[in-house]
Amino acid sequence: MGGLEDVNELRGHRRTYVGAMPGRITQGLIDAKKMNPVIVLDEIDKVSRSTHGDPTAALLEILDPEQNSEFRDYYLNFNLDLSNAIFIATANDVGRIPAPLRDRMEFIAVSSYTPQEKYEIASRYLIPQELKKHGLKKSELSISKAALKELIHSYTREAGVRNLRRRIADMSRRVAQSILQDSGTKKVSVTLKNLKDFFDKSVFEIEITDKVPVVGVVNGLAWTAVGGDVLKIESIRIKGKGGMQLTGSLGDVMKESARIAMSVVKTLIDTRKLKIAPDQIPMTFNEKEDDVKMDASEVYKRYDLHIHVPDGATPKDGPSAGLAMCSVIASILSGKKVRSEVAMTGEVSLSGDALPIGGLKEKLIAAHKAGMTKVLIPAKNYERDLDDIPKEVQNAMEIVGVTRIEEVLKQVLV
Repeated sequence: MGGLEDVNELRGHRRTYVGAMPGRITQGLIDAKKMNPVIVLDEIDKVSRSTHGDPTAALLEILDPEQNSEFRDYYLNFNLDLSNAIFIATANDVGRIPAPLRDRMEFIAVSSYTPQEKYEIASRYLIPQELKKHGLKKSELSISKAALKELIHSYTREAGVRNLRRRIADMSRRVAQSILQDSGTKKVSVTLKNLKDFFDKSVFEIEITDKVPVVGVVNGLAWTAVGGDVLKIESIRIKGKGGMQLTGSLGDVMKESARIAMSVVKTLIDTRKLKIAPDQIPMTFNEKEDDVKMDASEVYKRYDLHIHVPDGATPKDGPSAGLAMCSVIASILSGKKVRSEVAMTGEVSLSGDALPIGGLKEKLIAAHKAGMTKVLIPAKNYERDLDDIPKEVQNAMEIVGVTRIEEVLKQVLV
């Protein structure tokens, strides 16, 4: 369905036109020679609207079990009963499917493979298959466990194993070439030391935490279509009037998260739930009373904040950065350092509640790769989604469920 923009591709062309033909659905029934086939609609999220109509509107009738018993193909010009057909649609991004069409679907989420699962798939299936394709015997190529894990970690970043298969194919071609060119070579061993000889350079890298507490830097977790990632959210304060600047190609949802986080932290300072070191509070002088006072609220009135999410070329949006935004603002205003081995994900409400998020499995796998020792997640996710997390990830780090922003700040601020 990718790139489909003509509604007649689905409904068929009227026979008054030259080159008229049945629609894809009718053609599928003709090819299957059955009225109850399984019809796969691949890449349904990439259907586009144009001057030739909106194909997603036609899909409403095709996929709705209440209507598709009388689906009319323009070429045949009579009704077809599609109620016995089973439709399976695939999509990378559910958010790109129009809401009325989503309403007629049941979703089965297929999460990304863990690094250990990719290792097992590569060693059991991909490597033997690629050796056979490239005319190599099993005895002519050996890949060490460490080299294969490094190949998965640093040379691919994806939910599945498509690029991993490509990298193994590249390696197989290099090995076949070396065996053909050098008659003395009968076996090639790929190890961690010589892995770079087979590839130009490592493409992807999740930065390992340095475990040194820093002021104004927080580890946030992000979900992407190719797995999870760790985002270091940075902040500095500059003399000003209490304004806030956001950079890093942020979408509207993340900008709103930052504004909510700013209001939440201001409330914590005003209610004295967030204590600020005396040397961080600017002095105020009252001329009438000839008195110098320390007012904690001056710390957010006298400074402008600049919050930046690195890798500015990558667009970032989604409702899961609230807790991290609160933590980075609280750190820079209070002058307290943030534990760098702690990561977090979760949205925050204006009253300071931690709200649940999606994509938890991918985010926790990314935190595990980055060497985090503790991850803070909303309590509702802890109760609901923890069974889906691989045991190797759960055993490697402490996962803590939180309900309030005060709990988060207590865990991360030194």
